[in-house]
Amino acid sequence: MSELPAKKTLGRVVKRTEMPDLSKPFSPVRLAKAITSKRTGMKLTLVDVSQALNISKPTLIKIEKGDVNVQFFNVLKVMEYLGLSFSLVSDDESHHNNKDEVSDEQWY
Repeated sequence: MSELPAKKTLGRVVKRTEMPDLSKPFSPVRLAKAITSKRTGMKLTLVDVSQALNISKPTLIKIEKGDVNVQFFNVLKVMEYLGLSFSLVSDDESHHNNKDEVSDEQWY
């Protein structure tokens, strides 16, 4: 019995995208670019991630385009899966001057 040649997959190769400068102020587009960069750096397709997280491919595409109408829960789910996290900082001038002192006004 002769062996058949290995079947080649016709899937698309994931092209890595550049990570945006994360030291700049937050924007939905910058977050979207970071998510895309992380996914492509891990060589994951849109289908890989959407199937793993049980979200639709169109939803993931919206997340990667920075669509602000996507449910925040889905954005967080994708970020967690890819190993990304948020860091909250204050733009409040007084926060920078009194780093050790936290007022009640900052808790809301």
